[in-house]
Amino acid sequence: MRVIFIAGTSHSGSTLLDLMLNAHPEIISTGELLKLNRQLEVRNPLKQTYTRCSCGAASLWRCEFWSAVDRRTRQTSGKSLVDLNMLDCRELDASRASNAVVFKAISEVSGKKFIVDSSKLPKRLSYLMRLKDLNVYPVHLIREPKGQIYSVIRKHGGFLKHIFRYELVHEQIRRGLESVPHSVVRYEDLVLDPECTLRSVLKPLGLNFHPQQLAWAEAVKHDVAGNGMRFVETSELVLDEAWKDNFTPLQKRAIDIGTILSRQLAPKTGYVSRDKVGDSFKSTDR
Repeated sequence: MRVIFIAGTSHSGSTLLDLMLNAHPEIISTGELLKLNRQLEVRNPLKQTYTRCSCGAASLWRCEFWSAVDRRTRQTSGKSLVDLNMLDCRELDASRASNAVVFKAISEVSGKKFIVDSSKLPKRLSYLMRLKDLNVYPVHLIREPKGQIYSVIRKHGGFLKHIFRYELVHEQIRRGLESVPHSVVRYEDLVLDPECTLRSVLKPLGLNFHPQQLAWAEAVKHDVAGNGMRFVETSELVLDEAWKDNFTPLQKRAIDIGTILSRQLAPKTGYVSRDKVGDSFKSTDR
């Protein structure tokens, strides 16, 4: 099974990249699969309501796609989706590992060649790459530090801790991908030149860009978690640079100093090859 894993920090545009890839005819995106169990649980016990699916269904249980995936996991593992722990990063036996079971079911139900997981966490990426039945292609998503940090602050508050986390997460990703072919996508490039950026991700996978990827909001979506963008009906792109007017010069300077390593080491948007493993992503049948 072929998996495209989007790695990065929160508030870096992973949902947007996820949806654009999902609009490709050979790719299905499932959003942040790490949060699948949470999305299947009752959201409001008093009203017995669930988180709705991005396809429009009232919940993942009422979504035709996720219902079919659930039936498939029951057939192959004897377990429902809600009983498969996507947080488990220990089991490496693909026949028993919850993540492998779910990816296999998604592949069989969708009939697509590639599955996108936009869970972002470096630890999860490392685990998935160790599962022998998964062929994982990482995409390192990077947003300008001041833009990412300002977006997080707007929602969660704080300041210094977000600088530290930005540097920590990207260092973990860089270290994990040192000998692994992968793509780098900068959020700003994705918004300002989406076609060229998507081509840079698709080419190493042996895929061609499709114009419908620019109309990503019109595609059928079954994303787990992510931001509200997965529910919008317009594919208009606007570069969020509110940080320019809202950070003080001192704050901007603090972020520049705190993220200097990431800014110096992060490559430009494009394909990163490593001599140790060759210059192309291995292609295997599902």
